[in-house]
Amino acid sequence: MIIYSESPQNNPDKIKYYIHDAIKAVLPDCKTLADLRFALKELGIELEYKFKRGTNQIEGVSLRYNDIAFKGSQIDRKFSYRNLKKQFDKNILEERKRGQKEYLQQQAEQKAKQQAQELKVDEAKASQKAKEEAVVKPKNPAIGGIQLNAEQWQTLKEGGFIYLENMNKKDGSGKFSAYVFLNDEKSKALFCDKNPEEFIEYGKYEMRIRDKILIEKGYVAKAKVKWYGMDNFAYPYLWKENKADAGYKESWSDPGLPGTQKEEQKPRQPIIPKKNRGQKR
Repeated sequence: MIIYSESPQNNPDKIKYYIHDAIKAVLPDCKTLADLRFALKELGIELEYKFKRGTNQIEGVSLRYNDIAFKGSQIDRKFSYRNLKKQFDKNILEERKRGQKEYLQQQAEQKAKQQAQELKVDEAKASQKAKEEAVVKPKNPAIGGIQLNAEQWQTLKEGGFIYLENMNKKDGSGKFSAYVFLNDEKSKALFCDKNPEEFIEYGKYEMRIRDKILIEKGYVAKAKVKWYGMDNFAYPYLWKENKADAGYKESWSDPGLPGTQKEEQKPRQPIIPKKNRGQKR
């Protein structure tokens, strides 16, 4: 920055410092001697070239203000012709770097803008798809007035069970909480107070609570019963002809299949339910 707001008149020392501060102020924006010459001329300073004898090759510079002149190196060693050229080269390199940085920044801004536009399009598509699915895709069913979430409904469809609280009784007399599972056709929700996978004695077998409920509700249950054998469990088909019957019927093949298929499903080894272990056959 130039420190003299007024002309240093003809004081050589003040002129020297005036020229020094002027060069220092304008030099960062100069890339050639011509740039420096024109910038200093605006401040009343003349930059003159010193040529090698008999040639037009510059070997030095001098700076004049109010008819008082100094060599560039007299002002400051940094302002010798050789050092000025180095500074010009440095300024050119820095300008290229700035230009490259600005270019990369512009590219990044354009890319970010493009990505933002693409994201906006994707969000619009996703929103439209969600609206279409909301219209087409049915909601998960409700049981006892409780709307199932996706996880609960998936668990039931896969043959598992869930626990629901504060369901509405069918007769409107109040609310109840219970374990819930589906029949094999996934068309009916069934309820019990205990974990439906727990085992209970029922007839001649120990079976899951859910199988006992299915049998008593009039379904054909492929029951999971405790067994002494290779796998520890067996899976007979159990059902009642009438709900009021005390006992249940059983078959080792699906009673709904044709006869030839039933033969294929018959067990290959003797069957002894866990409950009858030790009893004579």
